Amino acid sequence: MGLFDSPSHLLIILVVLVVLFGAARLPKAAKSMGEAMRIFKKEATKLHEEDAATTAQVQAPAPQQVAAPQPQVTPQPGTQEQLAALQQQMDALKQQMPPAPAAGPTLPETQHTNQPR
Repeated sequence: MGLFDSPSHLLIILVVLVVLFGAARLPKAAKSMGEAMRIFKKEATKLHEEDAATTAQVQAPAPQQVAAPQPQVTPQPGTQEQLAALQQQMDALKQQMPPAPAAGPTLPETQHTNQPR
């Protein structure tokens, strides 16, 4: 039992559409609906192609790249002294800081329930 069991059902539906939308509007509406369907199909196939392409890229092993040797940086004169001064400042700051608390929660623990209050 479908919508179009007999040709009379199809004829009734066509008459209702002509009465509701008018004879002049029906071809324009059908044309715009067809264009919309074509655009939708085109975008859907693009989406499936992109999905397949990304899946293929993930499954294919990446080529091994050889890292270029890093040039050795020679410190400029005075850099060692700056590093030593910064290290001394860090050590002094560490001494001024209070000792870190033992590992564990710092906030008081409370029981959490999922029941409304």
